[in-house]
Amino acid sequence: MSGEIDPRGSEPNRAQWSERAAQIVVDATDSLREKGISPIYRITRWLIYGFFGLALLLVVGTLFIIGAIRLLTVYAFGHHVWITYLVLGFIFAVLGFFLWSRRIKKSS
Repeated sequence: MSGEIDPRGSEPNRAQWSERAAQIVVDATDSLREKGISPIYRITRWLIYGFFGLALLLVVGTLFIIGAIRLLTVYAFGHHVWITYLVLGFIFAVLGFFLWSRRIKKSS
């Protein structure tokens, strides 16, 4: 029984008891933060950066396609939009066929 702290004991024993209780609370909160909140925080941060990057990629891709159509229509084909659509359609079809051929085939 000598290892137990009596809260009704002398003043140094009370100080040790309060410091020990405070340390237990601090250790518990540090453990909770390390094991629970920090991984969730990291995952959330990656998700936010991923969504932001995806939105930025969509905007830049859309502006690139608009710019390519405008550039080809005005400067390359003399305001003949159908030729621009034909050329870009051919490019995207070839790209699509190439990507389709590189896909991973499921074994049936």
